Amino acid sequence: MQTDTPSKEWPPEVYQWVEYVEYLENYVAGGYHPTYLGDELSQGRYRIVHKLGYGGYSTGIDQRENRYVAIKIMLADESAASSEGYFLRHLQGGDPKHPGRSYVQTLLDEFFTDGPNGRHRCLVSEPAGCSLARSKEAAVKSMFPINIARAIAAQATMGQAYIHSCGVTHADLHLHNILFQIPNFDSWTVDEVYKKFGEPIQVPNRRLDNGPLGPEVPSYSVLPANILVLADKVTDSKIKIWDFGEAFLTNPPKSLHTPPLLLPPEAVFREKVGPPVDIWTLGCTLFEILGARGLFEVFLPNEDNLLAEMVSTFGKLPSRWWDRWQKRPDYFLEDGSWNPEPPFMSPISRPLRQRLWDMGRGETPEQCDFSPEEFADLENLLAKMLMYEPCDRITADEAMRSDYMRRWGCPAINAI
Repeated sequence: MQTDTPSKEWPPEVYQWVEYVEYLENYVAGGYHPTYLGDELSQGRYRIVHKLGYGGYSTGIDQRENRYVAIKIMLADESAASSEGYFLRHLQGGDPKHPGRSYVQTLLDEFFTDGPNGRHRCLVSEPAGCSLARSKEAAVKSMFPINIARAIAAQATMGQAYIHSCGVTHADLHLHNILFQIPNFDSWTVDEVYKKFGEPIQVPNRRLDNGPLGPEVPSYSVLPANILVLADKVTDSKIKIWDFGEAFLTNPPKSLHTPPLLLPPEAVFREKVGPPVDIWTLGCTLFEILGARGLFEVFLPNEDNLLAEMVSTFGKLPSRWWDRWQKRPDYFLEDGSWNPEPPFMSPISRPLRQRLWDMGRGETPEQCDFSPEEFADLENLLAKMLMYEPCDRITADEAMRSDYMRRWGCPAINAI
């Protein structure tokens, strides 16, 4: 279990805060590379035309191949040790005929660029749209149309199966790292890109003391391109699994940086992790793709509340974890029944089946978007993916070939 760490004392801020852009205080030695519209990188091959998201992602034109690209300019301090490019190259060596290959980020180029804040690794990929998380967060209903949701779920599962077929564990799979593809992007002119996503808006950067800006920070920030598609308005469901900054082959990290409510139990208890962590996070992610809510819901997203939600959903933890859980008596009695007054929670279990009824697709068979057959197939799939013991979880390939994907997910891809 995690222990408290000493609070960090932050230095005073230097720059005026600008909404919707990256944290300007990171424009220091070892930090961000100051980038301007029209900048050319890699000996003039790439020209910056817009900005994607926060920080180091920009949209550029590959002037040699005449195509649009996404360019990730990494922090200088992280560039030398970063293995993300290695894993993206490794993934390109997999079976090109695998059905999940097209749903995984492709590395087109990798190079270094030097600037006032140091030497930066740059990763070039095909451009992508907004994340599933952003799409859901901005929509009133927070839910994809049912056939779109099925198709996205199938693509994410096939993509994860391809990743595992290459021997790679993603280790950070969630809605923020699954992005929509942008159809027909390369057929657009720059003016058409600006018409679709908005022209780049430049906001002057200023120091709080009104002093002059140094070369380490750009003179202006660029607001991100408006690539948002509301979840309930999505019509093209093609996705890419993105961001392999936490990936590994055989040497897992000591801890995961997965969002707290997606952490698998073995990670919570600091056991060695492997490919089954992706199966757990994929199971949680499929639940969220197919519904309006996350699988686990707590008022305070800490590890103890997460474990209580797991027990509420799947029953008592294996004994080695049950006995090590220091705050377990605050939530449960020894026999697995609830403490009458658990902190910040209601002492009522909600098994997986009840959570599926509560996910937003209708709370009775008459109202539900899922037929009884689809509901049963989905429950069966998630139960097999979300087994406590990592060795008991099905593989990504088995999930891809499950009844749910065969009968509901894959046909939805073909129908759209």
